[in-house]
Amino acid sequence: MRNAMKVGAFIATMDNAAAIGQKPQDVVSAPDQLTAYMTARVTFLEQLAAQALPIQVLLANFSGDAAWSRYEKGIQQVFAEAGLTCPAITGSTESNMPTLQSGLAVTMLGEMQQRRAFDHDQLSWYTYGLPLVGEEVLAQPEDVAQLLPVFKAWQSEIVQQVWPVGSRGVQGEFARLFGERHVECALDGAKSAGPCTVILLGISPDNESQAQKIFLRNFEKLRISEK
Repeated sequence: MRNAMKVGAFIATMDNAAAIGQKPQDVVSAPDQLTAYMTARVTFLEQLAAQALPIQVLLANFSGDAAWSRYEKGIQQVFAEAGLTCPAITGSTESNMPTLQSGLAVTMLGEMQQRRAFDHDQLSWYTYGLPLVGEEVLAQPEDVAQLLPVFKAWQSEIVQQVWPVGSRGVQGEFARLFGERHVECALDGAKSAGPCTVILLGISPDNESQAQKIFLRNFEKLRISEK
């Protein structure tokens, strides 16, 4: 698992965003619904990385009562995009103290899915999307790894492993996945991928031709070798 935790029979994942939203002092100005969508999208991708699907959503809202419905719509958008029914959303709003900047956290509890076993070392690995952060995400939406093809390919097991890339950049994730092996990649390895605008995809060699028909943009194969 990447950033997931096993809690009893469930898989817990979460992500958060701060100073991004509709408040005057936010560092990045963006609709609250979009901010919640991107945050929930990361949390959802972490579920896929753990081979799980969400059954419950918890929202921590630090932006005040008015933001709740906008955040809720953003979370629901993630599940609608994947063709899934959105689980119940519950949580809490900071309504005692007015905040000067926006903030939220989205936690999901999921159930492990029955999938065919695979060996990470036998998969072919690809990057999908470009590393973007802050205003770049708003300016280049076409270069953000798209959720729908990732989910459909994972669901049909064309993709065996989903591995989101966040603030550590692709190089940070390479170290976690491949250890001391050398990885050749066309992307800037040190640059933050913000709200997982890049996703690493582990694909069985038998499925590579199918995957290439699904992921038509910013889809590059990695070259991995021993040092």
